[in-house]
Amino acid sequence: QSATTTTTTREMADDSACVEDDGTVFTARERQGLFGKSNDDVSVNRLAFRYVFVPWDASCAMEQKVMVIPREREMECLLDYLRDHFRRRGAIDGANARDVGKQKEILKAQLEGERGAEAKTYSDEMMEKALDMQMAQPVALLPGSKKTGFVHVNMYVDDRGISKGLPVNERASLLAAAAGSPQRVMGDAFIARIFDDDNDFKRLDFTIDECSSDAAWMKRAKSLALEREASIGEVQATMAELSGKGAVDLSAGALSARDTSGTSASAMKDLPEHLRPGPHQDFEWTQDEDEVTLKVRVPAGTSKADVSCVFGPGSQKMSLKIATLGDVPGKSMRVIDNEGDVDLLFQEIIPDECSWSLVTDAGERAFEASLPKRQPDERWATFLRRGGPPETPSS
Repeated sequence: QSATTTTTTREMADDSACVEDDGTVFTARERQGLFGKSNDDVSVNRLAFRYVFVPWDASCAMEQKVMVIPREREMECLLDYLRDHFRRRGAIDGANARDVGKQKEILKAQLEGERGAEAKTYSDEMMEKALDMQMAQPVALLPGSKKTGFVHVNMYVDDRGISKGLPVNERASLLAAAAGSPQRVMGDAFIARIFDDDNDFKRLDFTIDECSSDAAWMKRAKSLALEREASIGEVQATMAELSGKGAVDLSAGALSARDTSGTSASAMKDLPEHLRPGPHQDFEWTQDEDEVTLKVRVPAGTSKADVSCVFGPGSQKMSLKIATLGDVPGKSMRVIDNEGDVDLLFQEIIPDECSWSLVTDAGERAFEASLPKRQPDERWATFLRRGGPPETPSS
């Protein structure tokens, strides 16, 4: 069945977040220009935004939806709705929906594949908590950057689609592949557009007519994907020339392992900025009932002027750059990125109560940050939703 436009105004049931809209208000806002002159217009502060629902069932039409933006919940409102949707539909569409043992078996195998021996130490209690969590996993179709004016297009899927045994979403998989980001999408999918430059966050519009290989954003995404592929080859060639030891594995672990392999800090700095390694995520973190503590070991001469740390926007984001780390072989000054909906903290924090400092203990310099939990007693399984270093064991 071909895609058709079905505009809805469904929102969250929680009155403190999103509320139902009857369509009349939407029309008035549209006349007032509050949806912008174009879908990616960042000049207005929208009161609502449009996004697209791609059901896994090809017999069901794709839908264009509208969500009213609740006050002070612009980033969280869509994710809250999607988590609820994936939890409900997973219990209906998943082949393993009623087989908790099978879900646990598949999830543990996935975690072992991602985190190796560490996952083998996970207790039954930790696995139960992991199964009980429901996340909306963002897939960057058009990663935001200076080249895109910090406009991102993301696809959101059920993060436990495999363990739930959800069916393959052929249409969403084809859309992701057409954008240069091949994915085997499981279950329902949603596509939305945002603006995020690390300082400001806005939800923009994404409409059903853009679900086409002829759409301008799709052509741009494909072009950037080809550039990234070419850049990887360029990095490998450049690093091989600099080190004289052959092509280099660009994974964070491989780069960290090569700190003493002969690639100097000056050679690393000779690379163009867009070719340097990404966030090394070489940090430690711990937690108690009330807060999460982040620690990054830094060079001895690091001062506050070398640190750029932002908590927010929203309650599940932060960015951290430490200039002196850029002088350390195999590391990047970018510790934690704040790219759209992709690099989210595992749970919500209270940004206004967060703080950071530089400390020196036994001659060792370190960056430390305290992140109060918005939901005390809620245990974090990882620091970032998409993974990263495991929690540092208590001494």
